[in-house]
Amino acid sequence: MPQEPGKPFSVSREEDFLRLRWMPGTVITHAIGVSAASALADLHGPSVLPLLVNMTGISMVTPEAREGMMNYKRFSHVALIGGDQVDEVMAAFSHRSPVTTRYFTSETDGLNWLLNRN
Repeated sequence: MPQEPGKPFSVSREEDFLRLRWMPGTVITHAIGVSAASALADLHGPSVLPLLVNMTGISMVTPEAREGMMNYKRFSHVALIGGDQVDEVMAAFSHRSPVTTRYFTSETDGLNWLLNRN
């Protein structure tokens, strides 16, 4: 699904996983996080699928958005893809997630991990 006008993200369902791509410079608020989760839920329905998140260049994740992300359990596991140490620091909140989540600087490495977990 291409990015909808006015939305700072795009979502798609690939054959075996979901993809969420944040636009660089995005401040992820609770409302924006809920909107992204809703768009992903529309794609996966009752299925529980892995999720690949490209978060390169996001500006900030608010505490309320982080809390909401920690409470959403409809993914089997999540690969976060970032570009540098700033992205890695912003992804650090995911260590509290009930869903197995890992950070990668390479989309190829993240996708390999996502699709080859036992």
